[in-house]
Amino acid sequence: MSQNLTASDELLSDVVACQLVIKQILDVIDVIAPVEVREKMASQLRAIDFASNPASADPVTLRAVQKAVALIELKFTPQESAH
Repeated sequence: MSQNLTASDELLSDVVACQLVIKQILDVIDVIAPVEVREKMASQLRAIDFASNPASADPVTLRAVQKAVALIELKFTPQESAH
């Protein structure tokens, strides 16, 4: 496993590693957290005021927050209502 990766490959591996960890965390939350907790998670992210927050200058961060909200809502949408 001593293969040398480019900086881009290393960054991509970091992203994939984070995705795998997040998947595990979401699976745990799905088992232990009541619906109210999950709704609060998404609403806290939606409540970020990008007009006054320094992150608003960073479109990558803004998009990441949007994706996080969508991921939480998608993950916890009951399957029968997801059609």
